[in-house]
Amino acid sequence: METVLLFAFVAFIVIYLAVRLAINPLIPGSTDIDANKQDYGLVKLRDIEVLNNEELKEIIEIYSNKSMENKEHQQLQKYTKVLSNLKEIGYFTDEEYMKRMAKLKDYYNDN
Repeated sequence: METVLLFAFVAFIVIYLAVRLAINPLIPGSTDIDANKQDYGLVKLRDIEVLNNEELKEIIEIYSNKSMENKEHQQLQKYTKVLSNLKEIGYFTDEEYMKRMAKLKDYYNDN
């Protein structure tokens, strides 16, 4: 009898936590919290009146753009490495490799 109760209690906890984790992203207020996490700590500068609201928005936008550029650069490096490895193992000829690299660089606007 005790094992059945223990099993039921453990099952309840597991199901409760699984449902809670699944529903959390769907709650409307949860996206606001995530957006505020990317303020790079600059809100404190506004709070102590080093920056005003407009400056804060501009600076956060600059940092966000810089972050996106960094992510794109990392992806370009990753895909370049993949294509290089494919060429090394003989999957691509030199000509095919150069065409694919040109397409990749065009996509990421890398000259």
